[in-house]
Amino acid sequence: MTLPTTSSAEPAPRSGGPTLGRRTMIAGAGVAAIGAVAACGGGGSTTTDNGGQAQTGDAPQGSPGTVLGPTSEVPVGGGAIFADAQVVVTQPQQGTFTGLSAICPHQGCAVSQITDGQIVCPCHNSRFSLDGAVVDGPAQRPLDPRQVTVADGSITLA
Repeated sequence: MTLPTTSSAEPAPRSGGPTLGRRTMIAGAGVAAIGAVAACGGGGSTTTDNGGQAQTGDAPQGSPGTVLGPTSEVPVGGGAIFADAQVVVTQPQQGTFTGLSAICPHQGCAVSQITDGQIVCPCHNSRFSLDGAVVDGPAQRPLDPRQVTVADGSITLA
């Protein structure tokens, strides 16, 4: 019995026009898919269930005038995370409040806790001081500042 033989050689190009290699076809399909997602509104903003792994898009969620909460929620030498507005408010010393983005600049995860005077990102354990400066990476830049005002015992985004 004779079995058919197979050839490992590339098939001959078709005649009558240019040929596209497999890599070119795959790359083109990837570019088309990205374009389709962007056209459907998927470019720029994504959110998750806020289980400590939230990712964000281009703009912070809280807008000016958003009331974050009472000053009593922000301990001296610590801070509070206002997850809905994606803001961290710290109080490094009595009566001094600092607003920061709750989004880690490393890969866009939401910070999840403030422990021992440090703001902690759960994704890769980046740590930030109460003024937003990087204490320990992999983050390479500080948390973005967010302007807050304090009046009548309430913290508001400015």
